[in-house]
Amino acid sequence: MNYSGWKNYHAHIDKGFLIPPNSYQDEPAPIRAEWTRNAKVLLSKEEIKVAASLALEKMHKYGTTYVRTHVDVDPLFELRAVEALLEVQQEWKDRLVLDLVAFNQEGFERFPETEVLLREAIKMGVNGVGGHTSMDQDGKEHIDKIIGIAEEGNLDWIEFHTDETGRADDFNLPYLAKVTTERELKHKVTAIHCCSLANVDDKVALDTIEAVAKSGMTVTTCPTAIATRSLTRVKELAKAGVPIQLGSDNLRDYFNPLGSGNMLQYGQLLAYVSRFYELKEIEQIISWLNAEPENERVKQQLSQLAIHLSYPIKTNTDLLAEAPAPQLIEAVR
Repeated sequence: MNYSGWKNYHAHIDKGFLIPPNSYQDEPAPIRAEWTRNAKVLLSKEEIKVAASLALEKMHKYGTTYVRTHVDVDPLFELRAVEALLEVQQEWKDRLVLDLVAFNQEGFERFPETEVLLREAIKMGVNGVGGHTSMDQDGKEHIDKIIGIAEEGNLDWIEFHTDETGRADDFNLPYLAKVTTERELKHKVTAIHCCSLANVDDKVALDTIEAVAKSGMTVTTCPTAIATRSLTRVKELAKAGVPIQLGSDNLRDYFNPLGSGNMLQYGQLLAYVSRFYELKEIEQIISWLNAEPENERVKQQLSQLAIHLSYPIKTNTDLLAEAPAPQLIEAVR
C-alpha cells in the first residue's frame, strides 16, 4: 500500500523531550503546568532546537510529511522558542513541511505582555496565531483578541485550544463558530480538543455541531488527551461534514511522558476510544491522516517534497491495527 505522507495537525515540539534531570512525575495538572513554566524560563534556544529536532526525527521516521506545532510566546519563553523553531523549520524543509503557530498558552490575564510578543512573532514569520479559551476569565474576549491579532498579520492559521476543561460551563465553541461565520474565516480557524462538547446536553451539542459545520472551520482531535479528559464528539462532527484532523499533542514532556510520533498509532487510539471499527470508519481515519490542509502554500511545499510511503500490508484495517513504520521512504521525481 502506498501513501503520500501523514499529517500531524497539532503538536508542541518546542517543549517536549525533557532534558535531564527533569523527568515526568504524575502530579496534578496545575503542578505539572508550573514545572513547565519553570522549564520555559531556563531552556536555551539551542536546547529548544535539540528537543524539537528529536520530535521531528520520530515523526519523520514514521512517514509524517506535515507538522503544525504551537510555539509558546510569553514572558517566560519570550521569543526564544519562535527563533529556535524558525531555524528548525529551515533545517527540515527538505524532509517535511513545518508550520508554526505562535501560541498564547498562559493567557492575557496572567501575562498581558504576550499581546506585544505575539505581534513580534508575526513579524518574525510564523504561520499562525493560537489561543486557549480556558486560560482567561472571559473566553469570548480571548477569542476576539487572538483573531484580531491574527487578522492584522494576514496569517494562514488561527487556532484555539477550545474548552479543554471539559466542563459544560466552560463552553466557548458556539461563540467561536459564530465569529468564524461572521468573519468568513472558514478553514483558517481550527478548534482543538473541544472537550466540553462531549459533556453538554445532546440538543446543545447538536446545535453547536451544526454551527461549526456551517462556519467551515476545522476541528482537531488529539486522542492522547483521553488520559485526562473527554474526547470530543468526533463521529457526530464528521457526520455533519466538519473537517476532522488528528494531532500528536504533547510528546515526552510534563503532560505526556510517552509518544512515538507515529500518526498511525494516534489514529489507532482514536479508533479504540471512539469505536471506529467498521471498514468505512477505519478508512475515514486513514483519510484524515493523509489529507492535506486547504492551503495552496502548504500544498505546493508538500508537492516539492514528493514523498512516497510504502507498506507491505494489503488493507487499511491491517495498517491501522499494526501501525508499522514505512518499509521505505523515497522521493518520486
